[in-house]
Amino acid sequence: MKTLKLTFTMLLISVVWSYAQTIPMTMFEKIKDQQVPAAVLKTFETEFGQIKSSIQKGAWYAHFEHTVNKPADQGTAGTSRAIPLHYSYIGKIDGKKVEIKFTPKGKLAATKGVEEKTSN
Repeated sequence: MKTLKLTFTMLLISVVWSYAQTIPMTMFEKIKDQQVPAAVLKTFETEFGQIKSSIQKGAWYAHFEHTVNKPADQGTAGTSRAIPLHYSYIGKIDGKKVEIKFTPKGKLAATKGVEEKTSN
């Protein structure tokens, strides 16, 4: 009976572990300026270029979904993909948090702590 419980427990753990490997993870990671898409940088300079120097400790972050696809035979390593969801520039102005979000294609998505430039 003890062996049966142990076998069942190990089987259950392996099934859960295999399933967990296929669930996409959402990740948020600090990145270098060189890793930010050119369209995002262009929009940032156009909309917030004048206040960029007043943002203290500003840094770029990527929010992405990481997936692992296992091959059909399960015998070799699977492929891994990181799909960008948005890019953020986060810092502070006068002690208040500033966050500016962009889509991967460079469109301004949201701002927090700063007014966006109005187009005329």
